[in-house]
This record gives sequence, C-alpha cells and structure tokens, in this order.
Amino acid sequence: MQAVKKEEIFPKDTNKTYSLMAIVEGESFHVERGPEDTVQTWPHLMVRELLLFLVVLVVILGVSLLFNAPLEEAANPLHSTNPAKAPWYFVGIQELVSYSAFLGGIVVPIGIVLGLLLLPYLDRNPKGTGVWFSRDRKLANLLFTVFVVAMVVLIIIGQYVRGPNWVMHWPWS
Repeated sequence: MQAVKKEEIFPKDTNKTYSLMAIVEGESFHVERGPEDTVQTWPHLMVRELLLFLVVLVVILGVSLLFNAPLEEAANPLHSTNPAKAPWYFVGIQELVSYSAFLGGIVVPIGIVLGLLLLPYLDRNPKGTGVWFSRDRKLANLLFTVFVVAMVVLIIIGQYVRGPNWVMHWPWS
C-alpha cells in the first residue's frame, strides 16, 4: 500500500471558506492550517450539543414533574394586589423606577439597549474572545459581572424586600 501525501487529500486552497460543517480548531479560524489535530464539527460537536440539549430537557422535565406550579386566583381588576409587581425578570427595572422614574424608566433601559447595540463596535479587541474568563479581557469581564450582580440584587430587593405600598420590609419579620 502506498503512502498518501497530505497535499493529495487536502490540496492547498487559498479560497477556503467555513460553514457549519467546517474544520475548526482552537480559539479562532486558521485557514492556512492543515487538517492535522483538528476535529470535524459533524459529528463531534453536533453530537455533544445534542447530548447537552437532552440532559437539559430531562432536568427541566424532572423539575416540572417534582414541583407543582399552581395558578393563582383569577385576576380581579377591582382589587389589584398591593404592591403590583412586574414579573421577576422586570422587577429589577421596576426597582430602579422606584428610586427615580426618569433614570430607572428611561435612561437606564435606553442605555442598556444602546450599549448592547454598540458593543460590537466599541469592543474591537480580538484577544481572549471565545475564552471564558480570559485574562486578556479583564475590563469586559468586570463590567459584565458588575451588571449581572447589580441586576440580581435589584431583582432580589424588588421581589422579596418590597411590601405593601412599595415600602421596604424584611421577609422574616
């Protein structure tokens, strides 16, 4: 049997393109690299993602079977709850509105949306992209962590610490 050269199987092509079924390796695309030490997206990555999806689906189904989620009483527009709270994912913004209607209801949401829209144009540093907790992206990681912690704190305050007439009260008292 005759040995086959790498160039015969994978000829050098300067017009290589990548798609979902591409050869991928490392943290970024390497067009000029050969196929050694690479992993095909199909079936390796796709099978791993499918298995992760199935595990998450089984966990969610298990939790839904173990814990009951009863409905509350029918809505009565004549007697609204006190305090009327937004769903948990918006209660952080509602908490900001309780401090300042203009800042919490207009400035902060517009700032968040504009920040997310402009993020690809503001963050042009390619170092550390695609790597979780990269040491090259300390500022980006810090800003994201501060944002997430602030939103979690505001959600907890709005959901558990606010009582009737939106005054602060401790849940254990």
